[in-house]
Amino acid sequence: MKLIWTNRIALNDEGVDRIKRVAGIYRLMHYDANRKKYLVHYVGQAKDLRDRLSKHLPTTEENRCCKEKLKNHHCYFRAAAITRQTDRDGAEVALYKRYRPSCPERLPDVNPIDINYI
Repeated sequence: MKLIWTNRIALNDEGVDRIKRVAGIYRLMHYDANRKKYLVHYVGQAKDLRDRLSKHLPTTEENRCCKEKLKNHHCYFRAAAITRQTDRDGAEVALYKRYRPSCPERLPDVNPIDINYI
């Protein structure tokens, strides 16, 4: 499946406001200055990407691991629209398998689908 990913966007109110209210998948990342690269710490999906990403902001984040990343790093996200739930499930698993995020929560029990990552 060929996805159209956003550029890397800062995980803040202004960044989240740039996202449409569409279904899709996303990945959260932070810049690791010691390793000089971006590391994915969370992957997810939503029926409304803007609403879901707003729950990852510093004032609303409930995942303790993600909250710690927000506290200690500049965090960003990339997102891609995917309408069908079964495709979102498979794409989320594909993201998880590729990036091995450090703050996982739950993962659909499905096979990954073939997607592009950039």
